[in-house]
Amino acid sequence: MTGDDARLDSRVPRGTVHVLTPTYRPAGGVVKLMDYVQHVRALGLEASVWSPETASADSELFRIERFADLPAQVPMHSSPVLDIGPDDLALISLPDHYEVVLDSMPRGASLHRVLHLVQNVRHTNPQWRAGYPTRLLTRPATRIAINDIVADEIRPWLDPRADLHVVDLGHDTAYFARERPPGWDRARVVVGYTTWKSDVGDRVAERLRDDPRFIFHAIRGTASWAEVRDLYHRSDVFLSTPEPQEGLYLPGLEAMAAGCLVVTPDCGGNMAYCRPDDNVLLVPYDDVNGYVEALTTMAAFSDEEAQRMRAAGHAVVPRFDLTAERAGVADVLAHTWDRVRAAESP
Repeated sequence: MTGDDARLDSRVPRGTVHVLTPTYRPAGGVVKLMDYVQHVRALGLEASVWSPETASADSELFRIERFADLPAQVPMHSSPVLDIGPDDLALISLPDHYEVVLDSMPRGASLHRVLHLVQNVRHTNPQWRAGYPTRLLTRPATRIAINDIVADEIRPWLDPRADLHVVDLGHDTAYFARERPPGWDRARVVVGYTTWKSDVGDRVAERLRDDPRFIFHAIRGTASWAEVRDLYHRSDVFLSTPEPQEGLYLPGLEAMAAGCLVVTPDCGGNMAYCRPDDNVLLVPYDDVNGYVEALTTMAAFSDEEAQRMRAAGHAVVPRFDLTAERAGVADVLAHTWDRVRAAESP
């Protein structure tokens, strides 16, 4: 028995946790679902994966080192109905998958068996997916929020019969880490950004294209983790450009792990790791002037100011650790089975 396995309540049946994913593309939410697959396995339970897509061992998702064994070790299904047994649970993140699980549940099964991983604050936005995610919050399930910000956002909507757990999102931040020598080249600040969720980086680069203090590098299309890591490692500053209603927004955290100074707006869940004027400079959302002003401020940083902000970024990163997340998952599973037994007992 491993140390992680020992954290599971001895009464937790060694059944299967069925994890539902909308795709095998390595988007952030899908990567997190696969982390939960690996947590379940490390805790001594079986896992299976369901998706409307057909799994392929050649998928870029399974090129991520920590998921490389999944195609060979974990059953992956695309049938319309899940085979949920009496000792099984189901984990969803995409709200639409609630109905898939509901149609697959054994008669009389408690809906505490549905683990709903809530990865963003958009669930309370009635414009998102025609309001279904908001309505879903009022229906029974076991909710897992990826940080306190998400939990506080969804709590007023929850069915009073539902459990709500906070398991801080874990990430392989060590993959992106880079220790940098002290100092700061104020004559040549390299600025990195992506355009996956916003073009504000391009607009900032256009505004400053004739300013010799700045060199800009961008990723505009899909990219491997290695390519993203390379962007962080060759950048001094990262322009974080999350959407308005984020759950966490990993690029900002990854850039901190890589030793970048970060400029970001407050977009909800990303504030779980952002400390304004400590490890980030805060700007208004989608505000070119704000980003330009922040870059101008950073270009004038002394070596000590740059190193202080870099160190503050590094200091917050260990909180978002996969090992800590696994311990949280173990606690949720133990508590969930207590609730399931109480609900299903005659």
